[in-house]
Amino acid sequence: MSNFYSIYISSKENITAEQVKNEMDKALDWFKLDKNCWIVYSTSNIDKWMARLKKLVEPDGSLFICKIDITDRNGWMTKEFWEWLKKDRS
Repeated sequence: MSNFYSIYISSKENITAEQVKNEMDKALDWFKLDKNCWIVYSTSNIDKWMARLKKLVEPDGSLFICKIDITDRNGWMTKEFWEWLKKDRS
């Protein structure tokens, strides 16, 4: 089963944006909301995402992952984001 996850990641020193992107590319799909904020669509669970990403943040970075329900939504975002969110993923 696939789910949407919100991921905040502030990597440790010497980790590049490309290294973070390479890990996010393991999702079925993703959208980068901001420098440190991503929405991923994935078959992997939170524990698997933690295992993938914690090496990029330990010991002095930050990481927060939570499953999100996109069925009840509202906001002021770019057209690109809304199109990504509404994509047919069946």
